[in-house]
Amino acid sequence: MTPSAGKIVVGFFLGAGIAIVIMGAPDAFAHAFPDKTNPSAASAIDDPPKEVVMHFDNQFDPSATKIRVLNENGDLVSAAGIPSGDHRIMTVPLKPLRPGQYFVKWSAMSADGDRTMGAYSFTVRAH
Repeated sequence: MTPSAGKIVVGFFLGAGIAIVIMGAPDAFAHAFPDKTNPSAASAIDDPPKEVVMHFDNQFDPSATKIRVLNENGDLVSAAGIPSGDHRIMTVPLKPLRPGQYFVKWSAMSADGDRTMGAYSFTVRAH
């Protein structure tokens, strides 16, 4: 094989390897992030919710995924989360909420072991 032919073969396999990595990237980097929440982030609602529901864009490990809801004083107002059967939705029951601001803190471990975390708030308005 001539030197230039060798470079072409190496270039072909290198290019094919990069294409495989790029095409496989969505599965390889499957982090679980919420793509829908109820109540939604930064919302102001009139009726206190009985639960917080988070829909994730990828499956999560239910044993390593936590959602906590805290009031303005930092008191925990949520119970343990209940995962859906497909491990993409977590429902967290709440204690009765009074008017005020609430903070949802979450951490999720995706099915492939990657951890993500975040927080958002919502407000229950006084009637």
